[in-house]
Amino acid sequence: MAELHRHPFLCYAALFCALIQGCVTPLPPRDPVVSAVPDGDWELVNSTFIGTGRIPGVPRATLAFKDGKMSAFSGCNRASAAARLVDDWLEVDAMAATRRGCPEPLGSFEIRFFKLLGARPVFLVDGDTLTLVAGSQNARLRRAGANDGQGAR
Repeated sequence: MAELHRHPFLCYAALFCALIQGCVTPLPPRDPVVSAVPDGDWELVNSTFIGTGRIPGVPRATLAFKDGKMSAFSGCNRASAAARLVDDWLEVDAMAATRRGCPEPLGSFEIRFFKLLGARPVFLVDGDTLTLVAGSQNARLRRAGANDGQGAR
């Protein structure tokens, strides 16, 4: 304590810290906003794991949301699960998927596509574009039947 009297700055700093701690109250925890994913059909345009969103000779990967369920098609296998939005994140229950052997590079693409869906990605719809982002991975999809200027491929 004698040290504090010799260094008034330390006394003021200690007083300031005590005052700040007494004034700061933690925010109460907020319940997340859970909502249904808007129904719609989407097709992959591009992603970080395959630029064009399509492997030549393979159908385009798709997503569909209906009545709280998600179904996905990688171009090889199909997967489905219950899905909901928690705040702005897509939360997908454990996916049930078919188990066809997929030739490369489709097998690697499918692993990354399904992993993105299960990674609780940010879910952002802007007009006819759906963007999913989880970490460094992202995918951009267009509403099925919408033309994004790239043609049907």
